[in-house]
Amino acid sequence: MDGWTLSFVLLLPLTVCYGSEVTLVKTLGSEPDVTPLCTDDSMTIITLIMCRISRERSRGEQCQLLYEYKQGFEHGCGSRFKLITENKTVFLHLSSLTAEDSGNYTCQCSHLDGTYIVHLNITVEEEENSNHLTQPMNLQILLYVLLGVIFVTITSGVLLRFLYYSIVRQCSKSATPGASAHDSFSCEHHVDPENLYTSLQEPTADLYQSVSSVKQHVPWTNSAFNNQEVDRAETGPDDDLYENIGEAD
Repeated sequence: MDGWTLSFVLLLPLTVCYGSEVTLVKTLGSEPDVTPLCTDDSMTIITLIMCRISRERSRGEQCQLLYEYKQGFEHGCGSRFKLITENKTVFLHLSSLTAEDSGNYTCQCSHLDGTYIVHLNITVEEEENSNHLTQPMNLQILLYVLLGVIFVTITSGVLLRFLYYSIVRQCSKSATPGASAHDSFSCEHHVDPENLYTSLQEPTADLYQSVSSVKQHVPWTNSAFNNQEVDRAETGPDDDLYENIGEAD
């Protein structure tokens, strides 16, 4: 009986040493993640690796990844969940995860001399913070653009109004007696753009009036000149001779 007790005491530390569990809590994003599960060396050959994945999207249903000695890998959860081997170490490789992939991942690695269990509590956070940051930035940019448009509109209105009143003030000054026809035409052209055709006709009318006035003065000058010629013809050369004799006496 004492021999059985001694054997039990000796086997208990061996069981605790080779049969262990570990729990990992991870918060992941969209970047790939790798978790080492177990190492295959000449002293401890891996006989079985099995990962059970229970995700929020599956509502309690599980899928599994499997590795069996001399059978190879079996990936039953899709291409985003894989068991990979590198330098005689088996890793759980996760990629392109979303928030719905959050859940419990349990992997056990069995050797000839024991089993190693890894519990993964994985929470996947999508990049919502960046979206929340970009949305206020977009709203700020839109607000700045609207303010810029309003400022430009108001400034343009004030400048146009100032220009209009300046033209009106100039026209009121040019409307006083003694202002040239060119100034009047310029004012009418700027103040009343709708009467552009009428304004363009006014210089022609002024020119016609000027020519008419010249014509009225020219015949009067010609008639006076003709009257002088007639008077000279009526007096004749005898009158001129008589005047010359009288002056000689």
